[in-house]
Amino acid sequence: MKRTTFLVAAALVCVFAVAGQAQLLKRTTTKTDSIPFGAGSTLSIAGAPLGSVKVSSTSRDTVEITATIEVQAANEADLAGAAVLTGFVTDESLGRVSIVSVGADTRRKMTSAEKKLVKNLKGMPYRIDYVIGVPKYCNIEIDAGQGEMEISGAQGNHRLNAIDANATVSLSGGNFTSVIAKGKLDITIPSSGWRGVGIDAQVATGDISITLPAKLSADIDAAILRTGEIANTFATLKPRDRKVPFTDKLIRAKAGAGGISIKLSVGDGSLYLQPLVE
Repeated sequence: MKRTTFLVAAALVCVFAVAGQAQLLKRTTTKTDSIPFGAGSTLSIAGAPLGSVKVSSTSRDTVEITATIEVQAANEADLAGAAVLTGFVTDESLGRVSIVSVGADTRRKMTSAEKKLVKNLKGMPYRIDYVIGVPKYCNIEIDAGQGEMEISGAQGNHRLNAIDANATVSLSGGNFTSVIAKGKLDITIPSSGWRGVGIDAQVATGDISITLPAKLSADIDAAILRTGEIANTFATLKPRDRKVPFTDKLIRAKAGAGGISIKLSVGDGSLYLQPLVE
């Protein structure tokens, strides 16, 4: 009897929990902006806790921003308030544009009514997905939470940091650094004529894959710090030091004549070195 009562109570709890979740309302809006942006300038993006950031080059001398914003709340009044509080703000200065995501959890000066609204929205998820166009020659800095990340086409000094991300980066020139706590990072150098300074990428838990042109000249250091292994299908790589042979945990290699520094490390996971099919 006691077991039956317990099961019935547990079932009722599940039903009420599902019903509570079903009552949450969602609203999706789109916000756009266009900002003058000269070649060689820096674009800084502070992403939302949840959401994607995709940056690609265009022929324009502006930053073109499209943000898809999704908010949730328990009722229409709170939903309308959440939509007002959530989005992005920009800061423009000489040679630099910053895009900063804001939501109900962002610290700011608030009226008493806004404080009450923020209390009602506590724990309510929101997401912002960015699609951003930039001039070909510029620097990109991304600090993100969880989501899909992409940088393509732009030549400059790029930095990508994220908590939990699946990131895809195509580098045609410049420098790239990245730290990802969890996720996957896929790097492609599409041409042996890459005019780069170097790459320094780290993933704590997850995978890194890098695709390199067959004729690239670079010094490559790849390491698995704890668990996992390196899968190397780039047949022309040679040890920089004949006394330090390749292992499934460490590769110190020279591609071509050497030169450009490429440093890759994974804490727990896999690291893939592969040739570009041209």
